[in-house]
Amino acid sequence: MIISLYTSMLPVIIGGVFNMLFVKIKALSFLKVPVDGGKSLNGKRIFGDSKTLLGFIGMMLGTAIAAILWGAFLKFMGLEHYNLIYKNYPNTACFNLLSGAVFGFAYMIFELPNSFLKRRFDIDAGSRGRFPVNVFTFVYDQIDSMIGVMSVLAILARLSFMQYILAVILGGITHVLVNMILILFKVRKYL
Repeated sequence: MIISLYTSMLPVIIGGVFNMLFVKIKALSFLKVPVDGGKSLNGKRIFGDSKTLLGFIGMMLGTAIAAILWGAFLKFMGLEHYNLIYKNYPNTACFNLLSGAVFGFAYMIFELPNSFLKRRFDIDAGSRGRFPVNVFTFVYDQIDSMIGVMSVLAILARLSFMQYILAVILGGITHVLVNMILILFKVRKYL
């Protein structure tokens, strides 16, 4: 199951790394439009400046491209049976494009409630507040997007509830490990 989860979700991991690099492209800075339109609620930003149209585009584009390439690689290598999604859907470029974009969109959408809550409690990016809030925000930071991504996977792969929970936990752990590697390579500043 664990190998199948990673085989199924590798495009999302690649899409996330792609997005971190994509949003740094200066020529695309005109797309750094906050998804909340700069609006506030009770004097506090709804989501903040870090959730942008550019981030949504980058995550959806990166995950879609990665899904197409990964699907072609799995087909070429005869490894499609390890991908949980291909048990129910065809491994085609069109399907991978669409499902990759949906995974990327789910990743970004499910980060928004976390950003909303952080703005309400005045928790800045990179800081997580004081105990016990810091423990909750750290864990939620690692699994917020996984809840969305694994919901899409659960629908496409017809996962049981326990498989879904395992996928979210494994996704959260993977998120921490990937972020640590990105910090090491100075692509990311904080967990």
